[in-house]
Amino acid sequence: MAKPILDLNTLIDRPLIKINGAAYELYQADELSVLDSHWFTVRGQEITKAAEDDDQQRVEDLVGEVSRRCLVDCPAEVFDTLSGSQKMAICELFTRLLLQRKMRVAGAIAQTVIANGGRKTATTPAQTQTGGTSSQGSSGSSAETRTGGSEPLRRPS
Repeated sequence: MAKPILDLNTLIDRPLIKINGAAYELYQADELSVLDSHWFTVRGQEITKAAEDDDQQRVEDLVGEVSRRCLVDCPAEVFDTLSGSQKMAICELFTRLLLQRKMRVAGAIAQTVIANGGRKTATTPAQTQTGGTSSQGSSGSSAETRTGGSEPLRRPS
């Protein structure tokens, strides 16, 4: 029996962290919208830029904003007790979880390619670069047939 190459689940199983002994959920990568994912990417780039510029206040503000958005239902009075390094730990953990998901998808793609000997696995007729299918009677070339000159050299196979 073939093993699935991608296992998708609509049930949300959120990772938990503890703050002062109480459990709080982190958002799961699969429940982020495209815009949410983009927001996290942009904020990560902003944190990197602010750190390179040695803008400590900007880094702290961004890390606070990102770590707050990673948590599902953490009360403000609890979140506000966290230090900057604790907020950074939340950001790093969340980023690691997002990267693990991307690695699983990349691994599934790689396994499929390896299983097929590096060949593409097309289940539809060959497609052109524009997405259309090529005609069965066509060689795919519209170049004129040679009318003169010598035959090209052929290498032994």
